[in-house]
Amino acid sequence: MTKLTNLYKPKSPSATCDDFICSQQGATCDIWDGQPICKCQDRCEKEPNFTCASDGLTYFNRCYMDAEACIRGVTLTVVACRFYLTGPHTSPLPQDTTAHPTPTSSQEDPMPPTLYSNPHHQSIYVGGTVSFHCDVVGIPRPDVTWEKHSERRERLVMRTDQMYGNVVITNIGQLVVYNAQVWDTGIYTCIARNSAGVLRADYPLSVIRRAEDDFSEDPEMLMGRPFSPADCLAEIDQQVCSGERHVDWYYDSKLGSCQAFNNGGCEDSRNRFETYEECKASCQREGMGICSLPAVQGPCKSWEARWAWNTVMKQCQAFAYGGCHGNANNFQSKKECEANCPQRKKKPCKTCKVKGKMVPSLCRSDFAIVGRLTELVEDLDSGLARFSLEEVLRDEKMGLTFFNTKHIEVTIAKIDWGCPCPNITMDENPLLVMGVVQDGMAIIQSDSYVRSITERRLNRLREVVGRKVLKAFIYKLEYTSR
Repeated sequence: MTKLTNLYKPKSPSATCDDFICSQQGATCDIWDGQPICKCQDRCEKEPNFTCASDGLTYFNRCYMDAEACIRGVTLTVVACRFYLTGPHTSPLPQDTTAHPTPTSSQEDPMPPTLYSNPHHQSIYVGGTVSFHCDVVGIPRPDVTWEKHSERRERLVMRTDQMYGNVVITNIGQLVVYNAQVWDTGIYTCIARNSAGVLRADYPLSVIRRAEDDFSEDPEMLMGRPFSPADCLAEIDQQVCSGERHVDWYYDSKLGSCQAFNNGGCEDSRNRFETYEECKASCQREGMGICSLPAVQGPCKSWEARWAWNTVMKQCQAFAYGGCHGNANNFQSKKECEANCPQRKKKPCKTCKVKGKMVPSLCRSDFAIVGRLTELVEDLDSGLARFSLEEVLRDEKMGLTFFNTKHIEVTIAKIDWGCPCPNITMDENPLLVMGVVQDGMAIIQSDSYVRSITERRLNRLREVVGRKVLKAFIYKLEYTSR
């Protein structure tokens, strides 16, 4: 008879991680199948404590740095951060901090944002970590935000000290992509603003799968017809042709640059490229992109005044050039800049239309004020208008009269600054402004009632409010909508 005693091992005491040492940075002990093992930590706290590391990256906190070191099987150490942006921190900078050179220390001479170095395209394998640093200078210190180009119109504005999925924007304006995936491929745009101007800089990223087989040398593959420059103008194929979706590049003739898109497996599209470099070499002519480049100061200190075309402001702007490592958007004079980068001729702007006449607009609005425009801030497709209040005609949600408010900030939503509606300009005359309130924020839209105020209009509105006609009109609107 077979003995069964040897088939059953005596129960060993429960395994522990006591006295078990993991030598790899970022590795922690865990019990697996009754045995202690070392594994890379996969969870980190979400509190920001930005850490500059010896690999040149800035991590969201120390835990993220240790986890990255474990995944790569290397050792990373904390180093002094090279760049700092002014913010809420009041502690002094370390003595070994290297600041960007500036042509003048005077804070009274504003300078528009200028890049310290040229943006460049980066490629990375799936699962890797990559960072883009928008090292911008200007007086006053520019505020930095990031956007990612998308096939949808909505663009997510990414701000400093925030996490957006696997993307982190650090407190120095650096964008870091952790555990990069194919869908992270695309153009990441840094937007830097100060009171003197605004700058846009594009940073292309390609996330590549590690292919097991390379079929590029397969002689059986069909070559197809030769590529033609006209293919750059072809529309991209948005159909879903197979179950496998991946990210490719196409040339956007309207923007004059290469953009990423989600390919539904359709391989017949002529305006389709597997890499950013292939798209750029095939369609993006060298001369066409010069004026879309950002102004670059460079690391040298031989300061001289130069001019660069600003794609956001649609005009040539002066900047301080350090004398080296700039780019082609760098001209000796404003005349030379305008000769090389002329503004496209636009069709005449259409007349701005409002939803209704003055009194119905008053009744539909959450607020109606009379004020003088003191400041107008133009953003990409929005803006801010600051008014010095002269009279509050209607206020349902902000308590302007109760708090004796003297100034108001109004957000201008979805505006085309080429043909702005409503057409608010820096006029000394008072304006009549009507709009809505959302989350406590005053907003005017393209069809909002904004007009210069006259004595006749003002008296008419006062009469309407005084007679309580407004209340009756609102009641009528509510009754008819039932």
